[in-house]
Amino acid sequence: MDVLKIGLVILAAAAAACAGAVVLKVSDGEAFYYGQVSFFSPDGKLPYGETESAVKREVLENGARIVETVTQPGRAPGMRPVEIVTQLRRRGKTLAYDAADAAGTFTGRLVFKDVGLKAWTYDIKLKEGGTITGTGELTPAGIRTAKQLAGTARAMLIKEDLGAIKAAEYARRVAEMAPARGAE
Repeated sequence: MDVLKIGLVILAAAAAACAGAVVLKVSDGEAFYYGQVSFFSPDGKLPYGETESAVKREVLENGARIVETVTQPGRAPGMRPVEIVTQLRRRGKTLAYDAADAAGTFTGRLVFKDVGLKAWTYDIKLKEGGTITGTGELTPAGIRTAKQLAGTARAMLIKEDLGAIKAAEYARRVAEMAPARGAE
């Protein structure tokens, strides 16, 4: 009888431990996006400008890691494109991911709202000071985000509207962002 009770206690403990685990419903692979990033006053009423953006999103290790490579044109004519490589690493078996870019300019967290990793919130801290908070959504059509940059000299609302594209178009868009040969 005691053995049965101990076995039941062990089973109950194992079930409780698994109850908090989230099983993802994503497949490893690559996806590509291209579109506009628009910058506004914090209330969204005054446009500050926009730029184009090409994104390669790699889902790895059964969704435990996501690598996003964002490429945007240089800040001035003749400058090389800006490339930002962000790593997202899943925290245990949760929907929370630690986020950091390869250059060390930010760290923080993204929390997904679903096991398909289709909707999320941002909570990012910039190394130079300031924060980025907001939301994002991934649909078959592409990626849409709305982020608030605060605590910096110029607070703003940043909206991304990126459509899904093929790998060849992604490569072409990134190549088009490079300055003409000899212009660097």
